[in-house]
Amino acid sequence: MTDMKEKIRNREVVLGTMLSEISTPNIIRVLQAGGLGFVIIDAEHGPFDFSQLSNLVAEANLLGLPAIVRIPEIRREWITKTLDMGADGLLVPMVSTPEDAEKVIGFAKYTPVGNRGVSTTRAHTNYNPGNLRDYFAAANERTIILTQIETPQGVGNAEKIIAVQGVDALMVGPSDLSTSYGAAGNAEEPRVEEAIGCVLNAALRAGKAAGIIHSKPALLRKWRDRGMTIFSCGSELNMLKNGVKKNKQDFEA
Repeated sequence: MTDMKEKIRNREVVLGTMLSEISTPNIIRVLQAGGLGFVIIDAEHGPFDFSQLSNLVAEANLLGLPAIVRIPEIRREWITKTLDMGADGLLVPMVSTPEDAEKVIGFAKYTPVGNRGVSTTRAHTNYNPGNLRDYFAAANERTIILTQIETPQGVGNAEKIIAVQGVDALMVGPSDLSTSYGAAGNAEEPRVEEAIGCVLNAALRAGKAAGIIHSKPALLRKWRDRGMTIFSCGSELNMLKNGVKKNKQDFEA
């Protein structure tokens, strides 16, 4: 079990960020040097191809920085390739039903939990899987599955989604969620805030973790104080832009 998986299970606070566009592997070193606990590599909206993803994941593996890949859709190809390259887990967007979650687990977990395809002389085993039965159990235990709730349907089904065996936590995607409530970009609109609270409460009732992705630390702190424990703050692009702005402001002061 990875350190991040154990922290999620124990509902300890973990803070990471989204890698949106920069594909140079050493960006992983920069994020780790900044003290972050994990990185989400965004293959849903980001331009990364499988080769770039593989290089980024390999760098994260070498540094011991947990790498979660946000896949673009629930599809066998994406899940198999991403996990086989050594990603620590998946962030799955637009999970709105328990059937969605079950489909993810089917592709992501080995038998007897799921039906993940078997190809073990790969990076995910460090090219040395050993006894396959033991490896399957270890990989199932290690792999992190975060289901992203982004629709009213997902909010309504949150308890059923988190109850699916193999789902580790519920993650709120406030941009799409707020848009689905007609309040695009406003995660503090009352209906949106109520929906986020429903997701959090569903996870807590199940004894599991919940988290949120947002660029404002104050909003993350608010949900931390209410019981959320997994946080992705901004992205490398936010950090770069904000750093440029601050340097310019400091120079012109």
